[in-house]
Amino acid sequence: GEPVLEFGLRRAQGLDGALAASWAAFVGGCSATSNVLAGKLFGIPVKGTHAHSWIMSFDSEPEAFRTYAEAMPNNCVFLVDTYDTIEGVRRAVEVGKWLREQGHRMVGIRLDSGDLAELSKEARVILDEAGFKDAAIVASNDLNEHLIEELKAQGATINVWGVGTHMVTAHDQPALGGVYKLAAIRRPGQAWDYK
Repeated sequence: GEPVLEFGLRRAQGLDGALAASWAAFVGGCSATSNVLAGKLFGIPVKGTHAHSWIMSFDSEPEAFRTYAEAMPNNCVFLVDTYDTIEGVRRAVEVGKWLREQGHRMVGIRLDSGDLAELSKEARVILDEAGFKDAAIVASNDLNEHLIEELKAQGATINVWGVGTHMVTAHDQPALGGVYKLAAIRRPGQAWDYK
């Protein structure tokens, strides 16, 4: 009964694997895709968040969240686990309050690492106490139907599921698991800024 989002774009196999996977996932019951081209071509709703590299491209996590909120004031789902997950939730709440003052709404947060069940419970408390009872908790990180069942059995307060690799790849065939994190940025004429 909870939405499942197709998040497999970067892991899909073959020349048109991502488009075919997005279409098949939507036909199979996914609520939306992170694949913007599939959304454009097939009319599939597009949903997603920013990447860890977005956060790391700024001098601070609050600055990254605030800039994202300014750019996407009606579609803010903050990825909170780039550095310290619980602190990230608190920072998202602060930007959520700012959004509220501007007449907008924080949609939610996304958890992508760690103990998703426990982190979601802690995040739910922080969000609720700050007045964001309707904020979604989105989870991703190599999810599949079995992990989702386990998380639900552990009492996870996750209510949107981003499923990628296991949905769009032939996972019993080789699939490369990896995480991209930004290491450094060099702006024109400046020294490297290590992240």
